Amino acid sequence: MWRAARATALTGLLVLGLGAGCGSGDDAERADGTDPPTTSVTSTGGAERPTTTASTTTAAGCAVTAPPAAGTERVELSSGGADRWYDRLVPAAYDGEPTPLVVDLHGYLSGAEGQAAMSGFGATAEREGFVLATPQGNGDLAYWNAVPHPDLPDDVGFVADVIDDVSAAVCIDPDRVYVDGMSNGAFLTSLVACELADRVAAVAAVAGLLVPADCAPSRPVPVLAVHGTADRYVPFTGGRGPALDDLAWDGDSSRAFDGLVFGDLTEAAARWAELDGCDPEPTRTDVSDEVEVIAYGDCADDAAVELFVVDGGGHAWPGSDVSRASADIVGPTTFDVDATDLIWTFFEEHPRP
Repeated sequence: MWRAARATALTGLLVLGLGAGCGSGDDAERADGTDPPTTSVTSTGGAERPTTTASTTTAAGCAVTAPPAAGTERVELSSGGADRWYDRLVPAAYDGEPTPLVVDLHGYLSGAEGQAAMSGFGATAEREGFVLATPQGNGDLAYWNAVPHPDLPDDVGFVADVIDDVSAAVCIDPDRVYVDGMSNGAFLTSLVACELADRVAAVAAVAGLLVPADCAPSRPVPVLAVHGTADRYVPFTGGRGPALDDLAWDGDSSRAFDGLVFGDLTEAAARWAELDGCDPEPTRTDVSDEVEVIAYGDCADDAAVELFVVDGGGHAWPGSDVSRASADIVGPTTFDVDATDLIWTFFEEHPRP
């Protein structure tokens, strides 16, 4: 389950911005160096959650007679009255049969292209045959509204709109829709687990698992978390990290972080285990000299909660050369495990029951 890393020879970092031209060849930019083709759609989105059920939404994509061509395409849509976009990757192996969907959420400032470069999920999607959506956050300083604040864009609604939009074009299996995120994207992933449990089979949070206030998922949601003990942005033991003060902020992005509950990660995992009806006593297993997994089992509906603790790890995506190249800013990146492989393996093991 714990496999070592792949390489993506790019620089940049997970919480600071990669330039707009820094997408990976697998995801945000095509092999010839041009931007992905763009399509536009309109979604009803907004403050109210979609009323269409996952199964009927997915049926639309399964009935499409001319599905999208394999490759990456930038899709523009209206969500909550705002113009938004995401990059959609359809793998070469797609054959029109019900297919898993992974929604990969970026960290603060890094944007969709930065996340594609860091996670390398595009290569995994091609190899494993799932569809990948990589959405873009709000504003020039790309952020997610993960508290959430009613005066900021409804990003849970946007994630739901992305799921709907992909499912209308591609045959998506409604029982294998997954969301992962890094840092600020992990904050939003945590909120998605609370509010879209009827749509999302499992979630994964790298460097940012939270338990949002009043979280009450409609069913047990399998949760995977990965976090370093030397994270200076989102400290493992809780509290707002001092390194956040070194980042660029504007009024909206600062507001988005106001009120976030930066809790102790072991306590957050224990709380998610409680929400999922798991045995309160976890098992602890050494994966390597640097990595330990704290796992909760015997959960309701075959859910699970797993926390991979990286001893001395920074605000990093394990197994990513992009993260390692920014060690002077984000801290150490372990290669004893690969976060992308961990996440996809966990997702494969946890379809929606």
